[in-house]
Formats: sequence, structure tokens, C-alpha cells
Amino acid sequence: MARTTIKVDPFMTILSGKPPVPQKLKRRTELRNPIDPLDDQPATYDDTLRKKTRWSILWTVLRILSDQVFAFIVFVVLARLLSPADFGIYAIAQAVAEIGRAIAIGGMVQNIPRAKKLTPALADTVFWTNLTSSLVLAFAILLLAPPIMNMLELSHATGPVQGLGFVLPIAALGATHMSLRLREFGHKSLALRSVISGTIGGAAGIAAAVTGFGIWALVVQRLVTEATNTLVSWQAYPWVPGRNFSKEQLRATWAFGFNIAVQQILSLLPRRAMDLILGSMIGAAAVGLNRTARRTNELVLHGTVNPFTVVALQTLSRLQSDSTELIKAYRWMVSKSAMLSCPALVGLGVLAPEAVPALFGDKWEVSGKIVQIFSFMVVPYALNSFTSPVLMALGRGATLRTFALFQLITTIIFALAAAPFGLLAVAAATVLRAYLALPFQLWMLRSASGLKPQDALSAIARPLLASLMMGAVVWVLMAVLQPQFERALVPLVLCVITGMAVYGVLIYAISEEARKMAHGQLKAVRARFRKA
Repeated sequence: MARTTIKVDPFMTILSGKPPVPQKLKRRTELRNPIDPLDDQPATYDDTLRKKTRWSILWTVLRILSDQVFAFIVFVVLARLLSPADFGIYAIAQAVAEIGRAIAIGGMVQNIPRAKKLTPALADTVFWTNLTSSLVLAFAILLLAPPIMNMLELSHATGPVQGLGFVLPIAALGATHMSLRLREFGHKSLALRSVISGTIGGAAGIAAAVTGFGIWALVVQRLVTEATNTLVSWQAYPWVPGRNFSKEQLRATWAFGFNIAVQQILSLLPRRAMDLILGSMIGAAAVGLNRTARRTNELVLHGTVNPFTVVALQTLSRLQSDSTELIKAYRWMVSKSAMLSCPALVGLGVLAPEAVPALFGDKWEVSGKIVQIFSFMVVPYALNSFTSPVLMALGRGATLRTFALFQLITTIIFALAAAPFGLLAVAAATVLRAYLALPFQLWMLRSASGLKPQDALSAIARPLLASLMMGAVVWVLMAVLQPQFERALVPLVLCVITGMAVYGVLIYAISEEARKMAHGQLKAVRARFRKA
């Protein structure tokens, strides 16, 4: 009987309505609190869904903060051990691997969170399709990388490209499990996975760099990180894939999955096209400088915007049949995200020319200037990240694909036009392109969901105003303090502390929503102390 208990598939039991599993395993599956099928009853953005969303955002914030702190430390160490050219070569190699990942994995798993009813056939079909596709692509990259890299005169990137290709099947083994877990708002599991894999992978990358692996240290980091991700995903969702692969299910989900995969590829291509343009017209070092600047901006975005966008698909998918409730949830998430992202990006823009060289070394001084230029994209950054979850929740894969194609074409045009004038000109052209694309993006959102441009812009207006005022104060303070100290670290710390205090006062003064949040948190703290 004990042997039979081990073979029970908890996922199949929950979904198929078969007889209960033995008591020990039943308790384990009940802890997952599986969500009811979305078509059982109309969903609203009520207290229950708000609570699930808030807790998922909280766990995502904790995940990203802990993950990014360690990732930042690893990035600083590797930036000091490796050269800008090394990072440039890695960026080119990673472009191929990321495109392969989108083809093999990215599209199909998105059918799980937005499915109105989850079935064993859907889960098994997604898993086996992902694994098969990733294996085919890994071997295709192994065979095709040498001639393609030679044709592009990037033969030095061949080995890293081939190594990163085998990240694909490793990632595919755990992608379905984590998507199933996230469908249940299981972002706590994702937080644990990220911390564990980031720590182990980062340690492996640093060890490889110290022992002289050079560019291969970054490949080692990625392979170890993905292997750990997969192991933790299986532990978080103890489901064993079955034999319910269905051609009918594949046909039913293929169109949406294909459009999302194309959209993800097209979303990756602008950055990779930028790498190729910079590498061919300016040099590999320019690719490394630009990538380091983007990475610095992304560290801020990952901590302020991603906690909301990661949860957005699960929340908005439950509201896909009610545009009024969906817009309400969208505004809530955008406004809360902007309260964090706007001051962070404005503050980074003010301090980047001094902060980046102080952290990474003088050889990255140009990256500090690029970070400052990129920070002018504070408005597109605050809004762009939520376009994909909204359209994905509504099943508008073709619209996403169209927008991604538009982004790719305009990025190439602006980059080619600016590259002869240097790296800083390319960065400025990137900012200009982002603002010119914003009206098209808002129009697409309105066509798909009824969301008006003023709904989106008003959600970020007050955080943006408070952030700009704070940025002016920090800029003046930095100009006063910098001549007083030989090293930039002390004035940087003082400016960060001052900026946080000034922004807190300003956002409290001009935003009723921020005041309600502050009062609510204060009441919660008082209630806990009374209970204690």
C-alpha cells in the first residue's frame, strides 16, 4: 500500500475528481489551495482577489529585493573581474539563447495562467511540447552556431552560444511546474526558488571568474542557476508529468502560444539588434558599456515594477470577462508601482554619473552617463511593463505581436541613425523612440480593453510630480556636497537618504491614495501591538 501512495499524482487527483488520495498526500495537496476554474463564476476585483494579489506582490517584492541584492553583488564582482569586451561577447551569445528560450518555452506556458479551466491534458501537453522544442533547438544551436557566428565575424562568441543553448532543456524541465504554481498565486515558492538559484548560480559564476574562466564564467552562472531553478520548481509543485499529451489540446492552444512566443522573440530582438549594431558600428566594448547601463536600470525596475507585473497576469486573467473590473485592477497596480519606480528612476538618473563609476570602477564611467540618459524614460518604463499582462490576459496575442514588431522596426531605425554619432547618441535616440511609441501603445490598450489614455497617465501623475521635485532637491544637494568629499560614496549615501525622506513627505502631501495607504499601515501596526 505504501508503494501505491508514492505513485499517486496529486495534480491529476485534484483536476479529474478521482477518489481521494491517502491522508498524508491529501494534506500536502490541500496546502496548495487550488484556485477554482475561472468560468465557474464571474470574477470581480473584490477583497479576496485584492488580498491574493497583495500577498503575491509582497512575496514577489521580497523575492526581487533579496535576489537583486545578491545579483547586484555578483554583478559588481564580475564587472571588476571581466572586461567590457567580455560582457559584450556574452551579450551577443545570450541573444541567441534568449530567442531560443522564447521559441521553446515562452509561449506555451502562458496558456496555463489564463486558462479558464485547467486540465491534465493541458499541463502534460505544455510540458512535453516545451521539452521537445527545447531539445531540438539546443542541438540546432550546437550545429548552426559555428557557421552563423563566422558569417557575422563573431567566431569568438561561438562557444558561449553553444553552451547557453543547453540552458533551454534545463529550463523547460521546470517551466510548467512553476507556471502551475503561479496560477495558484504561489509566488512564495517563486521567491524561494529565485533566492536559492541566484545564490548558488552567482557563487558558481564568481568562482569560475576568479579561477580564470573569463567569459565562460557567465555561462557557468546561467547553467547552474537554471539547473537549481528546475530542482526547486519540482519541489514547489510535486507533480509528475503524465501521458496525457493531446494533439487536440495542442491545436487549441498553439495559436495563442505561437503569438506569445513571436511577441517574446520580437521583444528580445530590439535589444539584441542594438547589441549587433553597436558591436558592428562602434565595437564590442560599446556593447558591454551599453549592456551594463541597461542592467543598472533593470536592477531598479526589477525591484519596483516587476513585483506587480509578475502578479498582474494571474490577477487580470480572472477579470478578462469584465473590462470595468480589469481597468480598476490595472489602475491599482500601475499607481502602486509608480510610487516606487518613479522616485527610484529619477533618483538614479540624478546620481548615476557618480554612482556607477564608484560601484563598478572608473572603466564604466560612460555607462553612468548612459544610465542617466535611460532614466529619462521614467514614463514609458512605468506604463510599458503592464501592456503585456493586460493583452495576454485578454488573449490578444496577435496585438502583442504587432506592437513588438513595431518596437523592433523603430529600434533598428533609430539605432542605425544614431550610431555614427556615438554611444551616447544611441542612448538618447532610445529615449526619444520610447516616447514616440507611447501613444501607439496606449491606443492599442484602449482598443483591446477600453482603457483610456487618461486612465493610465493619471495613475502615475502624482508619483511622477513628487519624484521630479525630489530629483531637483537631490541634484542641488549633490552639487553642494560633492566638492566637500574626496570620495563619492559619502555624498551618494547622504543624497539617497535625503531623497527618500523628501519623496516620502511630498507624496504624502499631494496624493490622497498615499495618505490612505500610510494610515492603513499605521492602523495595522497599532492593531498588532494591541494584540501583543
